[in-house]
Amino acid sequence: MKKLFSLFLGCAVLAAPAMYAEDAAEPSAATPDQPTAVAAAEPTAEAKAAPQEQSTWEKILANMPKISGYLQTGWNWAQDSYDDSHATSSFQAKRLRLIMDGKVGEKVDFRLQIEAFNGIAGSTNGNKQKNLQVMDAFATWKIMPEFKIRAGQFYTPLGYENYDISPKTLETVDFSNIVYRMACRNPYEYNFVDYGRDLGVMLMGDLGDSGQGFRYFHYDVALTNGSIPCKDDDNSSKDFYVSATVRPIKNFNVKATYNYGKYKDNSNIALGGKYNPMHRFVVGAWYNDPQGIDLRAEYGLLKSKIDGVKYLDEQGAYVLAAYHAGKWMPIVRWDMYRDKMQNTTDPEGNKIQKCSANYNYNRILLGLNYQLFKNVTIQLNYHHFFYNDDQYAVVAGKTEKYSGRNQIQLMGRFCF
Repeated sequence: MKKLFSLFLGCAVLAAPAMYAEDAAEPSAATPDQPTAVAAAEPTAEAKAAPQEQSTWEKILANMPKISGYLQTGWNWAQDSYDDSHATSSFQAKRLRLIMDGKVGEKVDFRLQIEAFNGIAGSTNGNKQKNLQVMDAFATWKIMPEFKIRAGQFYTPLGYENYDISPKTLETVDFSNIVYRMACRNPYEYNFVDYGRDLGVMLMGDLGDSGQGFRYFHYDVALTNGSIPCKDDDNSSKDFYVSATVRPIKNFNVKATYNYGKYKDNSNIALGGKYNPMHRFVVGAWYNDPQGIDLRAEYGLLKSKIDGVKYLDEQGAYVLAAYHAGKWMPIVRWDMYRDKMQNTTDPEGNKIQKCSANYNYNRILLGLNYQLFKNVTIQLNYHHFFYNDDQYAVVAGKTEKYSGRNQIQLMGRFCF
């Protein structure tokens, strides 16, 4: 945190001259009852044509990257046991992002994004404290609107929520399981979360200018490691993504993305090879009127078959409806996830859930956002989880049925 605080402090020190220069550059107009004492001479044509000399500070500031970010913090209450006998209540720093955008050439942009407070298993230290993570580190060569090249570590184009939306613009506090269990689960290992990022190269572009401020078609084609972010690949196979978005009218579009990769599953001896295939496919539609209704739905599949035997067979979906009502935004969302390969049976033929039932459920979310200030949003989310009839857990040697559970989140999102 000391390093992070020092970084924030350094950014503030560098930004201060910029704010001063901006204020100083604004001319003070003379009021009618207080005319200027001496009229300024009209500048000559030569003076008008002469280029304005920039100060050293102005040159430095003009070439510095833009610093932005946001903090999402608040309170979380959740029932976290199979029979609702136990709950947790905690203040949370849900997310802290620091983003730096800059130009490294006339048509080349660079982005660096750091996240703290994510708290995802595998990204904490020995004391289970939340660590800093490099989320994005990529350069984009904008050759023309129809063709751009991105290289480095970037967010993959699998679905809307992982590519077109960020926690800064998401209507709810958390993403759906299309992101958490499908887009953000890396092929490197079955249950490893990779934040939906990967190292590689991506071609993208926008075609068909409508003349109304948008293009009819967007495409992404990416080749990535299919490994853990910030780490070299451990095999010669690469992940392949192809994504297409069609926007027939300004506020509506349809998107489909397919991903194929090969992975090493260290959690299962039967899948311990380096070239186990996996297919992911997500399709969705989104209508968003900034002054009215916001409707979005997505459906995703994740599958793997080796020698005719299924090892991964999962699907997820959600439907979200919200309404922009001035500073208010009421929200309702239904989402589900099914891991079909996690069911097995006991000696008597009863189904037993091998993994946590958190992965297989239907959920209803009711939410309300309030924009307190321009860059401050208050978010209230209530979740109710429904479990299937065959959702069981092994507790003290017995099979116990999971019941529904609840969660409440009250968060503030502070952007700068």
